[in-house]
Amino acid sequence: MRGPAWIAILIFSVVMFSQRSVAQDAVPGWHSNLEDARKLAESTGKPLFITFRCVR
Repeated sequence: MRGPAWIAILIFSVVMFSQRSVAQDAVPGWHSNLEDARKLAESTGKPLFITFRCVR
């Protein structure tokens, strides 16, 4: 596949993947620093939910 269709698909893919990563970083209420999240949970009296994952 060559020509304008290939370029359009490439641009669309780049935009969609970049938007997805930006959206994930902007989720309110989620923390990536364990110590900060632990302190916040202690100060508010709320439980701490921890998710472990492997990103390759």
